[in-house]
Amino acid sequence: MVELVCGLEQRKKLEAILLSKDVIHSRIVEISCNILKQNIDELKASPFPFSMQLDETTEITNCSQLLVFVRYVSADTIKEEFLFCEPLLQTTKAVDVLAILNVFFSKHDFDWKQKLHSLCTDGAPAMLGNKSGFAHLVKKEAPNVIVTHCFYIDMHWLQKLFQPA
Repeated sequence: MVELVCGLEQRKKLEAILLSKDVIHSRIVEISCNILKQNIDELKASPFPFSMQLDETTEITNCSQLLVFVRYVSADTIKEEFLFCEPLLQTTKAVDVLAILNVFFSKHDFDWKQKLHSLCTDGAPAMLGNKSGFAHLVKKEAPNVIVTHCFYIDMHWLQKLFQPA
């Protein structure tokens, strides 16, 4: 197909590119590491505090995952980026979530508690519980953090609400 569209020379160049599953996998890993490094470097370099949103989800295979997103200022632009996804291997308790965050940020030499401005989580007791929830544990170490609660909107319900009668 490439030969028909671009010519024989372009086809030969394309055939020279290694496309084994190992090569593709290693390139994906390299790109992912590079993007993560850029995000961490921008978080560190920003003179402003950042916001973080966390969500724990359980896959169809009953494997719990922690998803972390950040919002920060970089070069006069507000950026919203996916930071990481880590499996919750033990439980989905607040202490486990906090441990994963601490390990992640210490691995990247970033004191996240000093620069965290706001935290957004869902309403799960492990996240917002008054005595042992994740937000409570973070507030113990960073008392000025603003905690907000995100919510889920059922899109089918929303569509019905705005459909003409």
